[in-house]
Amino acid sequence: MNKDLTINTYEDNILIFKENLLGTFANNILTYENETDSFLIDLDNLLFSKENLESILEINKEKALLTLKELKKTFEIVLKKLAFSSENNKIIIEYLLESQEKPIKIEIEMSDINA
Repeated sequence: MNKDLTINTYEDNILIFKENLLGTFANNILTYENETDSFLIDLDNLLFSKENLESILEINKEKALLTLKELKKTFEIVLKKLAFSSENNKIIIEYLLESQEKPIKIEIEMSDINA
């Protein structure tokens, strides 16, 4: 089902950008795109994936993988923190990779598209 999304991205609880996008939510999987990236959030398997022209970042409860497309190589990154929550049309994902100084938090509010 198509959804209107309001996406707030925080670094260390400081809002770094806000987007209003369209997405698709079906079978507990949310997919959406912005100008540079495609995103997939699988709530059943606690998977977050972000893909752009250069790379694919996949984070699940066990590990984080970064695939560099040009090199055709995948690297495991130490995952220091991962938290998923979902209730009442709101998804929150917070993660901290070893290569980051501050945690990233993505809050997504979904609403039905007004016809």
